[in-house]
Amino acid sequence: MTLMQKAITPALARAHVEGGYDRMAGYVVRAEDVAFATTPAQLFEVHGLGYPGSPFRPDAQFIDLLRFESGPQLQYRDVPGYIVPLWWLRHSRITPGAELVRVFADGSVTLLARYGDVGTGWSVTNLGYRPALASLSRCVGPVAKWHSAYLEADLVDGGNTVVLALANPPLAETGFQQAQSGRWFRRVPREDVSELFELDLTARWNGLAVRVVDQWQDAQRYVVARISHLGDDLDHAEHLRLDRVEAGVYEAVVYAAELTDIQTNQVVPHTWSPGPARALRRPVSSQSSY
Repeated sequence: MTLMQKAITPALARAHVEGGYDRMAGYVVRAEDVAFATTPAQLFEVHGLGYPGSPFRPDAQFIDLLRFESGPQLQYRDVPGYIVPLWWLRHSRITPGAELVRVFADGSVTLLARYGDVGTGWSVTNLGYRPALASLSRCVGPVAKWHSAYLEADLVDGGNTVVLALANPPLAETGFQQAQSGRWFRRVPREDVSELFELDLTARWNGLAVRVVDQWQDAQRYVVARISHLGDDLDHAEHLRLDRVEAGVYEAVVYAAELTDIQTNQVVPHTWSPGPARALRRPVSSQSSY
C-alpha cells in the first residue's frame, strides 16, 4: 500500500475528532512526494489550497493532514502545472490505521487522532473523550459476506483478518464484542469470509454524475440518498446548488426517486482476495442494475 496525504479543512477536522466522521474525498498526494513540506506555508503550496473560498491560509498557525493508505477509489489526475502528482479520491470510508496530524508553523507535528478500523473508529489523543459514532453505510467501504449475511467490514493485519461491524448488538451470541466507541465488532480470518467487495453505486441527478454514499428513510418514510459529485462538471454542481465541502467536492441529500441511470459496480482489488494467490490476481468488477 502507498501512504497518501490530504489537507483537512477545519470543519472536517472537527467532524473527525468530535463527531467520529469516517469519510474522506477530494484531492490527495503521495506522502513521500511532499515530505519536504514541513510548515503550513509549504503545505498550502503543495496541496494547492489557495482555491476560491478556501478556509486555508498560508500564514496559518497550523494545518491538519490526514495520512492514510491508498484504497480502490483513488484515481490519478493529470493536472498541468501542478507541483507534484495528484490523485482524486471519490467519497470513501477512511482506511484502517489512518492518522490525523497537525503541522505547526515551527515544523512540529502533533497526532490528533488515529482511525483504527470500522469496528473501533477514531481514538482521539490527549482530549479526554471519544468521538461520537458515525452511521454505517453499505454504500461506502468494504462489505463482507459472513455466515450468509452482508456486513460492513475492513481488511487488516496485512490482509489476513477481516473486521466485521454492527451498529446494534447482535441478536444471538456470535462472538461480537463492543468497542469503546460503542460499535459492535468481530475479527475473523480472511478465509472465513466468502465475499469481500466495495459497492460503487453511481447514478445521475438532474444530469449530474454522482456516487450514492448513504441511503435511509425520512420521517415520511420516503427513501432519501446522500450523493457525492463525480467528474469535473463543477459548473453544473454549482448550478444545482450542491454543498461544496471543499475544492471539487460537492454533496447533497436528495430523494432517491430523483436518481436516474443507477448502476452498481462491485469493486474487488486483488489485495482483498483470500489465500496465498492474493498477489497474483487482478482487480475484478461486475456491473448490474440496482
